[in-house]
Amino acid sequence: MFEETGKTLRYCGSFLRKSLVHLNLQITYRCNFKCRICDFWNEPYTQMTDLTAEHAEVISDKLARGIGPLIVSIGGGEPMMHRELPQIVRALAKHHFPVMICNGWFITPEKARELFASGLYEISVSVDYASAAKHDAQRGVDGAFDRAIAALEVLHANRQRSNQRVHMISVVMDDNLDEIEPLIRLSEKIGVTYLVTMYSSNRGAKENKASHAGVSKHLLELQKRYPRFVALRDYIGRFDQAMDTGVSPCYAGKNLFNIDSCGDVSRCIDRIDTPAGNILSGDVGQIQRDLLAQFESGDCSDCWTSCRGNFESLLYGGHPLRSLVDSYRVTRSIPLGQRA
Repeated sequence: MFEETGKTLRYCGSFLRKSLVHLNLQITYRCNFKCRICDFWNEPYTQMTDLTAEHAEVISDKLARGIGPLIVSIGGGEPMMHRELPQIVRALAKHHFPVMICNGWFITPEKARELFASGLYEISVSVDYASAAKHDAQRGVDGAFDRAIAALEVLHANRQRSNQRVHMISVVMDDNLDEIEPLIRLSEKIGVTYLVTMYSSNRGAKENKASHAGVSKHLLELQKRYPRFVALRDYIGRFDQAMDTGVSPCYAGKNLFNIDSCGDVSRCIDRIDTPAGNILSGDVGQIQRDLLAQFESGDCSDCWTSCRGNFESLLYGGHPLRSLVDSYRVTRSIPLGQRA
């Protein structure tokens, strides 16, 4: 308990100093799906090796000493395909707050209990359409929708602690705005909370991101009506701006960063071709300085995904108290056995 409290206090200190607080960590680029909104299942990523549990231990320790506790979003590819995933989660949880997004295909009660016992704080399952046929077509695999819904039920039922959260998450696109409300209702039926992120065309071959006018207004109205829709209001309130002119500046390199499965560090998942060093062999302090230099020398408004938008809304949004309240709704403890 004391270690957990100390970790939380150190993280709050980093947050108040507006330093690095969030890391995207790709542990594998292998995936069993062929989603149109992602290209990591294509070349050249399929040739990249998986991150080992031993290297995850090194990364966790070096980041803790050099930067401090971080929220670490474990991703891929499909992270559930990694054979050492529980060991990686355990290594990260020693110093950090591991969370994860998956497609739900490989979730079983045994794997869910093992992940939560290893120290996973939060897991989200991607569901983009309320129609099984549409979701399966988007993911390129028949049965993807049914497995995702079953995964959400299994994950929520097998949490080990009340502060471990399960969310359904949808990528907002040009053709699924009308699906959001049915998906919120479905998440209510399952007993989990609901989140959204915005599609980034940098990472997929699907048609452009959502193009409907009034997307922010539509989402904010839904949030008023459905308490389980827990996205930060300052985040979804800028979707229209993101689609029109983009949201600038981007604080990748200053507050958030990315590490790929080989240990290469970059500002974000869309800048892996310009690394700031390698965390396994390099000096953390120098890497941090190089990341900050990249942030200061350039600007980008290409995406407004949740890994960026939620943290920038908290750190730089116009309604810090409101965003803190919203963030609490995303992370608050849910007693075991109760619906969210």
